[in-house]
Amino acid sequence: MALRNDAIVRVANELNSGIAVLNGTTIGTLGSNTNGVTIETAGTYGTRIISLIASTDDASLSPNVFLYILRGGSTVVPIGLVNVPISAGNTNAARFVTDFLNGTNIPGLPIDNTGRQYIPLVAGDVLRATTLANLTAGRSCWITSFAQDFVAP
Repeated sequence: MALRNDAIVRVANELNSGIAVLNGTTIGTLGSNTNGVTIETAGTYGTRIISLIASTDDASLSPNVFLYILRGGSTVVPIGLVNVPISAGNTNAARFVTDFLNGTNIPGLPIDNTGRQYIPLVAGDVLRATTLANLTAGRSCWITSFAQDFVAP
């Protein structure tokens, strides 16, 4: 359904979420869509990613996660590179997950009226991630998103 020229989309009050599981087969390279795993796909009128967190059960490797938007099925729009600390969110010693949108990990993102960073996705965008090196065999890194889809007026 096409919007009128004067129509303003609004954000839905219901959250949706996505998750990507990165492991030894998700090794990619900066700036490419090689082995990327989908975290979230934008809704019909676009989506706002309001939370993006990561945890890992790898106790010997701290994975670097390349985060990007795949636009139009082939254009890679780099968002940033975030290091997820060893065992982040998985043990008492490292019980905190990594917050990608904390204002430090990925500088330069837009800020909402609460002072939080967010990632805007236009219709058809796919938020994806990949690791830059192998995780330890049998270990994973989970990236979870919470988002709000824009809806027609």
